[in-house]
Amino acid sequence: MAGSISVKFFGLLRPRARTAALEIAADDLTVIAALRLAEEKAGHAFLDDLLDSDRGLLDGTIILVNGENIRLRQGLETHVRAGDELALFSPAGGG
Repeated sequence: MAGSISVKFFGLLRPRARTAALEIAADDLTVIAALRLAEEKAGHAFLDDLLDSDRGLLDGTIILVNGENIRLRQGLETHVRAGDELALFSPAGGG
């Protein structure tokens, strides 16, 4: 039986996902696969707030795996495992 990965939403992403956090049943998958599962489970689209049209990270997007920025690892191909926590921050708006 697979464990779960915790996904937490922060900033402007939280109202978009309509939840502060959720758990996805998974053991070992890439960040992008985990994001797709989280979007499906949330039932509300939020990936467009994080990814560009080429499905790369938008400038300003921050995704942490257990507190470490995925940009310092393998980006969206970084692996997450059961017990890990994903923290998602969309680029800040302002002006």
